[in-house]
This record gives sequence, structure tokens and C-alpha cells, in this order.
Amino acid sequence: MVNKKKIREEFKEMFASGNEKGIKEMLEQFPWLLDEVSNKMDGAIGEQQQIIAALGVMEDELGGPVPLDEIIFSLRIDFNINKSEADVHEILRSSADLRLVKKDSNGWTLTAEGEKVCDDYLNKNLGKIEL
Repeated sequence: MVNKKKIREEFKEMFASGNEKGIKEMLEQFPWLLDEVSNKMDGAIGEQQQIIAALGVMEDELGGPVPLDEIIFSLRIDFNINKSEADVHEILRSSADLRLVKKDSNGWTLTAEGEKVCDDYLNKNLGKIEL
């Protein structure tokens, strides 16, 4: 019987080392790893899209940069999502690294790329979300 926990840990180390050949070999040997990695990435990307969408909604409403507490408010009221300030701030920082959002002294704003992510998310989920 295969010990999945041990294989996951080995794969995580392999992934962190950046050994592409080793990663490919492990994925070929254990194809279920790819599903697990994809699901985790989908979850993280989904959270990022939700926060970017909330930022976009509030940016339209306020007409400019959005303070962190307003983004959290939009998540809770407009999207029925409860996130801690630390979680939202971390996702915004990683989104800034990807050039999807910008931070200035007055709050957060979307870049052109971030606006596309926001629009795509809202268009896919508009029927499910009541703004």
C-alpha cells in the first residue's frame, strides 16, 4: 500500500527545490498528485478572484482607492464571504506582486489586468451573487 502522506511530503520538497525532472517523474508515477495540486491552486485562485472582485465593486462605488476594511466589508455583504483582515491583506499583497492590484496611501486599486480578472469573475458569478 502506498503511503500518500509520505509521497505528498516528498513531492512538496521536490516542488520547493524546483527539480522539474523529479516533479515530472513523480507526477507520472503518482497521477493523483496532479489533481491534488490543481485543486489547491484552484482554491487559492478562487479566493484571489473574490477579493479582486470585491475591490472592483468598492472601487466603482467609492470612485477611487479602497481601504482594506471596505474590501472586507464588500466580501461580507456583497459576496457573503468572511475573511480575516490578515488573509485579505496577504492575498492583496500577492496580487500586487502579480500586478493585479496597486497599493497607495489611500488604499488599493485595480490595474488593467486586475480589472479583467474582476470582470471575468463577476461575469461568471453574477447570477449567483446579488450586488
